[in-house]
Amino acid sequence: MIRVAQFTIMINKKDIVLVGSSMGGFIANGIFARQSKILGLANINGSGSFVLSERLFRKKDDLGDLPLAYLEVLREYDPVDRTNFKSPVLMLHGDSDTVIAIEGQQDYYRHLKEVEKRSNVELKIYKNVNHQFTPEMVSDLKAWLGLLPY
Repeated sequence: MIRVAQFTIMINKKDIVLVGSSMGGFIANGIFARQSKILGLANINGSGSFVLSERLFRKKDDLGDLPLAYLEVLREYDPVDRTNFKSPVLMLHGDSDTVIAIEGQQDYYRHLKEVEKRSNVELKIYKNVNHQFTPEMVSDLKAWLGLLPY
């Protein structure tokens, strides 16, 4: 249920597809991991492995180890540390991304496939693509959206 001014709009979660790019991909993935019955998730150049991604950011920026208190809070929200709802997941990422390392997407993909034994998960990696949303990614996203059971 969403309340806008004095109006209440009833929206079923099963009609919602979460799509996010970059930090929006992190956010969409975080929501997806905490909500049930969402129709699907498309994460573009983001990550579903928050702790690993934070460690990679800190290493890249020479910030040292992740403080324990921060690690505990981050794990509370990390999709890899949660059992995810069984809706379809699409991850798109450039192999040359210099902003958000592809390892976060790969780790989340591994978690869904190996730990949760999911079959409706796809990771598409784009050769020589940095941190951008390319026309090919848009086409692949549109094709994936067309396969969802609305």
